Order: sequence, then structure tokens, then C-alpha cells
Amino acid sequence: MDYQCQPDLEPTSDLTVDAVGLFQRFRQEPDTKLVEALLDQELARQIKLCELAIVCSARVGYYWCELPKHPLEQIEVMVFRHLAKMGFQIEQHSTATDVTVPYRHDCKKTVTTTVVKSYSTAGWLTAKPLDQQATAAEWLRREAREQEDLKNNPPHRRSSGSGKDLAAGDAVWAAVLDGRFVIEVHELNHGACLCIFDRDGKCVHVESTGLSFGAMFGADMLDVAGWRSRAQQVVDSWQASQHPIHEST
Repeated sequence: MDYQCQPDLEPTSDLTVDAVGLFQRFRQEPDTKLVEALLDQELARQIKLCELAIVCSARVGYYWCELPKHPLEQIEVMVFRHLAKMGFQIEQHSTATDVTVPYRHDCKKTVTTTVVKSYSTAGWLTAKPLDQQATAAEWLRREAREQEDLKNNPPHRRSSGSGKDLAAGDAVWAAVLDGRFVIEVHELNHGACLCIFDRDGKCVHVESTGLSFGAMFGADMLDVAGWRSRAQQVVDSWQASQHPIHEST
């Protein structure tokens, strides 16, 4: 009904206990609409915050991310429903960790306690595309463009020196193979490529390769072992056929 008074909730004024009491009892329509509008705005903001967390994780090579928490449970539930509708796999987790910290009243003493963390994640590694046919076609089209670009613009050597004096420079990793070739890994086309250069610095082979965690802290040892092994396979195949195979795969 119309109580013939001003709304109890004023968006530009601080909320008081008096206003909450009046709102809770009388629920004037302008106040109810204001709360609904604020919830919609907050939902949109939280969705964008979670989307930012997802793309930041994807940018560094992760296939999942921990979602930012929100103090309102109903907002979190609505965000999870939205992300699930968009194809993401939403999971709830709880983990426990033993933590040893100084005792508050005597820093020379310590106390060990168990800290439980509850959090939610969004994953997309095994998620099914919303439009599988269109996504697959676009994926293949872009990969073809990358391969065409590699053929037209082969990588240039980024390392310098030779032997023990070899410096990777802008390459993710570089090494000398059989005393005749330089192998390098480049970040290229938002991925990584294994490149082999001859003595003249000409690129004689390039192919896509893996790069764990975007090499944020340097090349991973397992990656390095794989790169060495793959490069050796390529060179051995050249020696078996008596001549190098110049290719981009």
C-alpha cells in the first residue's frame, strides 16, 4: 500500500538501524525495487570479477582458477549458476593445513593449529564447448593461419654465442646439439615452438611444443628433457636420410 511517505532507503545516505526496521516491516515498493536493482548491479560486478580471475589464470596456462568469494551467499550461488550455464565446471573444495605460529603472549613459544580453507573453482580443461562444431572449426582455422605464418616468416635465432658461452637471449631456452645445431624454444603465437638452427643461423625445423606454466620461473626440467629428446630425434632422422629435412610442422 501507499504509506504516503518518503522511501526508507536512500542510496546516497548511510543506512541506519531505524531505516532497516521500517523497511523490514513495511517494505515500500520503491525500497524493494532499489534493493533488487542493487543486487543486480552487485551480481553483474561479481560475475565480471570472476571472469577476470578466469582469464588471468588462462593467460598463464592454467585450466582452472579459484573464484573470488563474495560476502553474500545468494550472490555466489547466482554467479556459480551463471558460470555453469556458460560451460564452466564449478567445484567446491575444502582443505586443511597445519600451521605453526608464534604464541600471542610469548613469541618464543609456538602453537600448531589446523587451518581449514573452503573455496570454489571454475575449470575448463574438460568442459564441453557450448557450440562444439563452430568452436572446432574456428580452432582449426586459426591453427592453419599460424602454420601459414610460420612458413612465410620462419623464426630467427635469438640466442648468441656457442658452446659453453651460449646465451639464450630472448629465447625461453637454448642449447647446442651435436656441435652443429642450436636448438631453441620460442614463445610464439601464444604458445611455444621448438626451433632448430644450422651453423649459419638458418631455421631448418620448427614445430609446436609444450611450455609448462608459461615458463614463469624459467624452463621446467621435464620440458627441457623433452625438448632435448625431440630435437635429437629430428636430427637423427636427418642423418638417417643423409640430408636435413627443412619443414614446419
